[in-house]
Amino acid sequence: MKPGEANMTDPHLVARAQQGDLPAFEELVRRYQREIYGLACRLALDPEEAKDLTQQAFLQAFLHIRDFRQQSQFRTWLFRIAINQCYNFLKNKRKFGEPVDTQEMQLIGENSPEEDLVAEQNRQRLYEALERLPAKQRAVITLKLEQGLDYKEISQVLGGTAGAARVNYCQALKTLKKYLLKDEDEHEVAVRSYPKMAARLPRR
Repeated sequence: MKPGEANMTDPHLVARAQQGDLPAFEELVRRYQREIYGLACRLALDPEEAKDLTQQAFLQAFLHIRDFRQQSQFRTWLFRIAINQCYNFLKNKRKFGEPVDTQEMQLIGENSPEEDLVAEQNRQRLYEALERLPAKQRAVITLKLEQGLDYKEISQVLGGTAGAARVNYCQALKTLKKYLLKDEDEHEVAVRSYPKMAARLPRR
């Protein structure tokens, strides 16, 4: 990294990367690697595959950086590349009938060495509920709750309109409610495992 690059804005770094400045692109990778990996984990449901998908996403971004016209945020453009990589991965999974191992899933930033067995079981139940969602609904929940994108930005990542993104998000929450809230106590699963999501899940 060159001096001062850590303080540069994304548009400045992108402009330099488009001129062939590799350290500028490396700084963009450093800024967004964790977010892209977290997104890939949510969609691919496999942390090892998520590492490969993250690398593939950044490789595609590097190869096509000159095509980016900065009509949207670089972060949004990068999310779209990553989600396309994940969709292709999931499509191939279904094609070849490979199972997804939910036991290996880990929510980025959620795990702690002090978590006890009950908390681990609660997280596992939430993982299983998330796995049952269609990939696009998993994506919209991740983009909205974890990455903080608004509906317009989500539509730029996933395609479609902001209204469609909002509808997809609401449908995803309703589906999760059906899976998780079979009785009142199960709301605590979401509260302990995914507080941002729990705050939006309607109580009966």
